[in-house]
Amino acid sequence: MRNITVAAALLFAVAAHAAPAGSMILTAEQVDTGSADFEKEAKKKQIQSLPKSNEQWTLYFLAFLKKAAGSHQVQVVFYDLAEKKHEPTNAFPIQTQPTAKILASSVTFSGDQGFKAGHKYNVLVTRLVGGKEDVYARSTISLK
Repeated sequence: MRNITVAAALLFAVAAHAAPAGSMILTAEQVDTGSADFEKEAKKKQIQSLPKSNEQWTLYFLAFLKKAAGSHQVQVVFYDLAEKKHEPTNAFPIQTQPTAKILASSVTFSGDQGFKAGHKYNVLVTRLVGGKEDVYARSTISLK
């Protein structure tokens, strides 16, 4: 069974103190994006390693896109750094607004989707444009 939960994306105008374009803040819990200090709160909750809960991982993220995606959908793509070939472990569609520059959402995934505890993954917000992967934001995470 494919166990995935994708939260609806929350979209924001670029904040005056926004993180660098192309970066992502990864957390193990949801950040209140309605707060004026949501970015500061996210940075306090930022993690490098994600623990497993009930045989799955749930990753929350705040992505500061390099540029607006120009589409209603982007992908959150995971690449296992231990793999020699540049093939994604898995990808999850995220709904967005074509003009959004900040994206807040989450993905839930499990081992039966190719993920392995103890492995480190590149996490990318991407979209295929003309057959080429256009990367809007990136980070890395280790799975516990």
